[in-house]
Amino acid sequence: MEEMRRYATIGEHEINNTTTTDFPSNYRGFDDKWDFNLINYLKDLKIEIIRSEENEMEFDLIGVDCSLANAFRRILIAEVPTMAIEKVFINNNTSLLQDEFLAHRLGLIPIKADPRFFEYRQEGDTKGTPQDTIVFNLCVKCVKNKSATS
Repeated sequence: MEEMRRYATIGEHEINNTTTTDFPSNYRGFDDKWDFNLINYLKDLKIEIIRSEENEMEFDLIGVDCSLANAFRRILIAEVPTMAIEKVFINNNTSLLQDEFLAHRLGLIPIKADPRFFEYRQEGDTKGTPQDTIVFNLCVKCVKNKSATS
């Protein structure tokens, strides 16, 4: 019971023990009611920094409910400045994958560029400038089946 209450475990294909309860005292002998002074939460909270580099940090958040850890994760995702592909122009797609699917997948690729060095595009600007745009050109051709027609 203690392991189920305190630890989220990662298996080969799943993450276990991530559920939380909607009411305090769900676990017998454990007082988890909300404390406005945060004393009960802070005494068990522990942050272990595993690795810290210039642009990366890996840490373990120990002693908090999974819902609070997930909230912290979502705040970090929202507040850390990142860049990603926003507009995709596809000229000739002869693959089985739809253009929208390819554009969506490209938008999920993080770009290693510091957004603080770029400016927001001015309202009404239709063309990008080097100050507000990164342009990638991707030309791919199937070479596995050389007898395929293009």
